[in-house]
Amino acid sequence: MTLLDRITPALRSAWLPLALLLLALSTVFVFGGDRGYFYRTGGAHNWKPEHLTIAVNLSPEHGFQRFDRWFIDDDGVTRYRPYNRFPIGGYVAMKLAALPFGGSPSSQITAAKILMLLLFAGAAVLAYLSLCRLTSNRWIALTAALLAFSSYHLLYYNDMTIPEGMSDFFGVMLTFHAMVVFVQEGRFRQLLVKACIALLLGWHVYALLLPFVIIGLARDILRARSAAATSTPRIMSSKRAASALFRSRYLLLGIVALGFGLSVLTFNFAMEYAALDGKTPLTELPSFQSMLKRTGADSVSNADLVAARAWDTFLEEQFRRILRMFIPYALLGGSDAFENPTWLPNGLTVVLGVVLSVACLIGSIFARQRMLFATLASFGFFWALPMRNLTASHNYESIYYIGLPLVFFTIVLLLARRLTNRNGVVAAASVSALLLFSVSSFQMGRVSHSAVTSQVAKSVDQDLLAIRESTAGELVTVLYVGGTYESLYGWLATVNYYLRSSVVYYDGYLPAVEGGFVLMRERVDTDALLTPQNQYLFLYDRDGLEAWYGAAYRTVASTEPAARKDFDVYFDDRTVYYLKEPCERADTAARFFLHVYPIEENDLPDDRRQYGFDNLDSYFTERGVLFDDKCLARFVLPQYAVSKVNTGRVGQAWGVVHYINPPPELISEYQSIASNEPAARSEFDLYIDGGKLYYLREPCVYADTAARFFLHIVPEGENDLPSHRREHGFDNLDFDFAGRGVLFGGKCMVSVDLPQYGIARITTGQFDDGGRIWGVVHHVDSMR
Repeated sequence: MTLLDRITPALRSAWLPLALLLLALSTVFVFGGDRGYFYRTGGAHNWKPEHLTIAVNLSPEHGFQRFDRWFIDDDGVTRYRPYNRFPIGGYVAMKLAALPFGGSPSSQITAAKILMLLLFAGAAVLAYLSLCRLTSNRWIALTAALLAFSSYHLLYYNDMTIPEGMSDFFGVMLTFHAMVVFVQEGRFRQLLVKACIALLLGWHVYALLLPFVIIGLARDILRARSAAATSTPRIMSSKRAASALFRSRYLLLGIVALGFGLSVLTFNFAMEYAALDGKTPLTELPSFQSMLKRTGADSVSNADLVAARAWDTFLEEQFRRILRMFIPYALLGGSDAFENPTWLPNGLTVVLGVVLSVACLIGSIFARQRMLFATLASFGFFWALPMRNLTASHNYESIYYIGLPLVFFTIVLLLARRLTNRNGVVAAASVSALLLFSVSSFQMGRVSHSAVTSQVAKSVDQDLLAIRESTAGELVTVLYVGGTYESLYGWLATVNYYLRSSVVYYDGYLPAVEGGFVLMRERVDTDALLTPQNQYLFLYDRDGLEAWYGAAYRTVASTEPAARKDFDVYFDDRTVYYLKEPCERADTAARFFLHVYPIEENDLPDDRRQYGFDNLDSYFTERGVLFDDKCLARFVLPQYAVSKVNTGRVGQAWGVVHYINPPPELISEYQSIASNEPAARSEFDLYIDGGKLYYLREPCVYADTAARFFLHIVPEGENDLPSHRREHGFDNLDFDFAGRGVLFGGKCMVSVDLPQYGIARITTGQFDDGGRIWGVVHHVDSMR
């Protein structure tokens, strides 16, 4: 007896393929723990539980209203910000998962993540069961399901706690399984029930129902016309076709699904309307506006994204995503979400995505169950194309192309089985698929995870737990974070979640109420600080903090201003204060900038070096604390040495430079250079010392945009230049002298490192829009 003969009974077992599928799916739980469900970087699948906040806020106390934050309006009334654009089912599921862990936010988040992974596994099992019915071969169904579900997108987003994630995806797979059962066994009620359940979980099931209903109606009409064509007049044939249309269960399915979905949407709008006190027109409701934006009907937002969502760009990216859905993550070569497989040329990915899509659509026509295969292969396009404004900017929407790889692998395996007529081929493919899925799951457990981000996230969690304990469940009447609610940036969802039952938000200023707490990202060493052990978020006693700000205001207001231009700026040690009168809170045009320039440009964060400054505060009016109709704002300068601070108004043609005292070593350096006899004099002087070029200018012109200077380094050998400079014959080290100078005694000093190659001469000068005004050639030997 051969080995194949021995394993044949096992291959024919009904339970073994399902057991292997469950074994493979268990790896997402085993290996997923290493990525720390709580602390993944980027997007809604990470440690920022935006939608989980909405889920845990569901309660009879608030009429099961969905909201992600509370706030106080200008009249002092507590209101909610409703978030009703999705059906309630996904939120209810997350609420039930988190409910047993009410005292531990991190455990609640972990429970919700595990729920999403269970739904991912459930969707895979439903896909397997559907393919079992379509192919009558469990091993082919197992292999196709494992290969399709091992793609990057599905493994990366399988724990994303949002309604458009695994809960919606599970609903789609549940409905497709019901479609298969209906077509094969006629169980229509089951299809209706499962479709309605799916609509309670999300809207993507409409993309699956639409092609199914269209194909089913067309088939019923064609069958009726064909049956009547040979025995009745033509007019009777048309009547029979019309009768078949109105009696079709596919039409009834479409009507029921549409009606049920509209009732869910009406319920959502009614709740949102009530939450806004019945004063907001239907077309102005946030959920209605979201619909317009997602479909591109919102002309304003659509106009802003015309280039990014142009059809050529959009389709190119969609076919790249489709290709990634076909390739198990283990074969991607470590590529992340926005890269092509490392072993494929960039342009070829689009071509392959198109070829595979067309092959699936054509192949489904020749399959035995062509109606179901065509529905499965095409439904991703029925969502992506109408919802282009959404799918273009949301990478997780790629998971709804799952039908294409499922159809492709199933058809290929069916052909291989038919051509070889051997069970061993399918068995080998199943083993390979099992290994690929397991390895892909293992690798995914170790990507998209930053140790630094995780440490910050954990610290923020600990801070929020300390704040939660400090408030003892009381109402936190103020969230003041040195700006608006949005200035929390990536932490706001985490704050919402941890303090969901105790936070009422104020946007901007400390309100005219007594008592309560203040939450800030800025640490202020005052007795009002209640959480001195925290690292990123700090809780203060509101009255004590107001008293501290009042003292700071009175001190600063009595000081002679360092500069005057719409607002005054004062420096005390490494703290900058600035005042504005009047305090223009609502004036969106009154947006001010504050740019901090380091002495050494390398001190800047990487994302700021291209600008040459650190933008610490772009919106002065949203930071100010109101005292006596004036705004007071303060912030601590960075740790690096600062040369100057530039303030001004966004969109206005003015700015003021405030100079900071430089470190002593730079002062002595300046004094040494300034005492030298200038080698050349033409607007500014140049000196070379120790491989550095220093130049001085008197007077120091900064804000004058016409005072633009050039500095060209000409090498001894032209081949020494970088390739992109050779056409000019010089290296342009500093094209904007006016923006670099450090002020000393009315003069500006700038130093730059000279290049390593031999220098023949240096040319300096000034230019404007009309060309060069003047220029001087400096020979290197004379400057040493």
